[in-house]
Amino acid sequence: MTDDTRIEPSGPTAAERTATRVRWSDVPAPLKWLVPAVGVGIFLLIALPIAMIIGRDGFLADSIRATNPTLELRHMEFAINASIIYAVVLHALDVVLSIWLVIKVLQGRQWARIALSAYLLIATFFSLYSVAAGSAYLWAVIPGDSIHVIMLILLWAPRSVRQFFAAHSGHRQNPQGQTA
Repeated sequence: MTDDTRIEPSGPTAAERTATRVRWSDVPAPLKWLVPAVGVGIFLLIALPIAMIIGRDGFLADSIRATNPTLELRHMEFAINASIIYAVVLHALDVVLSIWLVIKVLQGRQWARIALSAYLLIATFFSLYSVAAGSAYLWAVIPGDSIHVIMLILLWAPRSVRQFFAAHSGHRQNPQGQTA
């Protein structure tokens, strides 16, 4: 004797979840520009630690001496290595975070739009700290901050973007009115 009774899941079906996915053609043009913008930002995030490694005895040592002129020579090597490690780890996290957030933004996630905006504002603020360490970093800070401002404008200013997020926040509600 077999039992042919099946219990249907109460949540959205796989087809319904798939239907709410965003197609590239549905993404507004201003949001599509986030992809090359984040690409340039990633290039700069990778280039800066590499430049620090190459210029460890030049501009990096000079910027450390400028902020701490009384640093003993025996502590300089530690300060240089610590600066490089800090930059590599921080920038690697920035690369992963920015890629992930842009992907989520392109999927119409409002929380990702807010989180990416907060990240861009914080990153811009801390890049100004890098400039305070020395003008040798201007080549990365100026284009990086420009990219941040452009991305913020793309996230909030265009009407098509605002409509995109408004439409997608409505798609995430199931028939019972609960958010998915």
